[in-house]
Amino acid sequence: MSDELTGALRELAARYETPPPLPAAEVRARARRRSRRRRATLALGTAATAACAVAVVTLALHPDHAAGKRHRPGAPPATSPTTARIPSTSAAPRPSGRLDVRLHTLTLADRVLRVDLRAAGRLPPGTRLTVVARSAGAVLPLKTRTEVRQVKVPYLVELRTPDGEHVYAGALAFDAKVLRSLSGDTGWVGLSAPDAEWLHDRLRDGDQIETAATR
Repeated sequence: MSDELTGALRELAARYETPPPLPAAEVRARARRRSRRRRATLALGTAATAACAVAVVTLALHPDHAAGKRHRPGAPPATSPTTARIPSTSAAPRPSGRLDVRLHTLTLADRVLRVDLRAAGRLPPGTRLTVVARSAGAVLPLKTRTEVRQVKVPYLVELRTPDGEHVYAGALAFDAKVLRSLSGDTGWVGLSAPDAEWLHDRLRDGDQIETAATR
């Protein structure tokens, strides 16, 4: 065999020669190193994936930050202008009845009563008379032209003007001479006994009767 062929065979055998087996300790050391490299590679890959996910979420929630825009604080909620409340003036209550000083009638609850106003005094139209007391029978001091007479009046209703003057309404049950002698400013409104009883039972304290003058 030639020397060249022998050299080529030796070179080929050396190239494919199986290396001698490594010691067990070296095999375990190499395995640990490969395991550490795999764990390190996996950790780096996980961290990179998480960072990419956070960046994507941040861009989705705050697109203006990516464009370089500043976040403007929200404007305070608009409040509707407060309208000033105008105090409402309570209207005067409607009167319960109407005393017509020209027709000599007292109208209450659609019932018209005839009244004697010869001694009622001056009651201008629009005057409000307020009921302040009622009595089934009382002794009333009535002023005549010469004296003050104590007269028993059944079904008496006491009213008062805005100026505090007293007006009395009741039955004409006393002597006609006394009635004729009453002073013109006595403040007396006379009714028949049935009408006086009905008026006494119908009215309540605080009710108002307004005067009028129908032409």
